[in-house]
Amino acid sequence: MAWQNAQAVYTNVKFNRGNVDKSTQLMKWILFWVFIVLFSLAVLGTLGVVFLGFGTPTEAEREWLVKGLILEVAACIVALFYSIFGLKPESGKQNLNVEDFENRLTELESKVFLTVKEIDSNTAELCARKDDSSSSPSKDFMHQMYPFLARIDEYDTPPPFDVDEYNTSPSYTEIDADISSAKPFDKEHREKSYFGLKVQWKCAYKGIAEKEDCYRIRLDTERPLYGAYIEVSKEKDISKLKFLDEGHPMWVCGEIIDLSGSNVELANANFYI
Repeated sequence: MAWQNAQAVYTNVKFNRGNVDKSTQLMKWILFWVFIVLFSLAVLGTLGVVFLGFGTPTEAEREWLVKGLILEVAACIVALFYSIFGLKPESGKQNLNVEDFENRLTELESKVFLTVKEIDSNTAELCARKDDSSSSPSKDFMHQMYPFLARIDEYDTPPPFDVDEYNTSPSYTEIDADISSAKPFDKEHREKSYFGLKVQWKCAYKGIAEKEDCYRIRLDTERPLYGAYIEVSKEKDISKLKFLDEGHPMWVCGEIIDLSGSNVELANANFYI
């Protein structure tokens, strides 16, 4: 397509250049002949007055007429040289310009060909990369935004608590999605239907706070910006928690007693690192 456009531009430029050159040559010839006719009439008139006795000029006027005749003859000679050199078509220069344009057009053709070839050769690769990137863009992006999600996904320790008592599903994400899909009238009932459900989930350690009778542990769930809280007795050994970095994966279990806002509260909870 680019090559066809370039050819069209070349044809139009060449055609327009030819029309301009013809018009210029025609204008030169018209001006030349007008100039020659006027000067010829002036020369003939001066010759008639000076030598053939037309009119009655004085001696002073005759002297000026002779000088004018000399100037007119000189002007005719200049016009003659102009006709010889000025009206000759500049074929050499035109050929040079056309050749230069053709060279540039050939160079443009080669560049367009190489570009199209490169695009064609990379189309399959670009499509493959697009397919690869579109397969899990959200997951990679979320892992970059929230590094603890990657650590949770890579945490391959099997569920440590009794799966008959503590289910691994539904996950917190599934529970929240189910509640969000409910009609406003049914939303509160749908939320309370999960109270008392015993679950065990993989979470990431966030922090710990000491209360009067227990330790309150804050955890990040597999859903970003949604947290889980568990309370464990002070009799529980929490020495391992003191050395954990934020975002460290761990298993927690408990009974859902609250799902307010973006947090879930687990009672009778336990954890495993």
